[in-house]
Amino acid sequence: FALAGVAAVATAGATKRIEARMEEAMDVAKSKGIDLSDLYYDFDLPGDAYPFGDAEGMDWVPKDWKPPKKGDMKYLPSRMLGMVQVRISLYDLLQECEQKNIDVSDVCVPFEGYEGPFDTNQKRMM
Repeated sequence: FALAGVAAVATAGATKRIEARMEEAMDVAKSKGIDLSDLYYDFDLPGDAYPFGDAEGMDWVPKDWKPPKKGDMKYLPSRMLGMVQVRISLYDLLQECEQKNIDVSDVCVPFEGYEGPFDTNQKRMM
């Protein structure tokens, strides 16, 4: 029982640290003018429309589960932290390229104008 208690405390501490790091990263991103709006739901999802379109067969979903609402994060804090950190790194890289007059327009293009094997700017920049 003692090990379970230690594990629970460690998990709670790690979760709080991830959330704190996520908030710090979001503050940095906002200070740099990085848009994070696509990481949040921009609409309310009806209770019976997620994930399979009806409530039948959703007995595996926790009882306290609620469908996402406008403004809720699309991802768990650990993934959200990673996504924000990648955007900050990409922003910094683009700024450095701009300062050194390095043209990256061929690898960093808007999604609407891109047709190719990579689905994100981060993957294209790698």
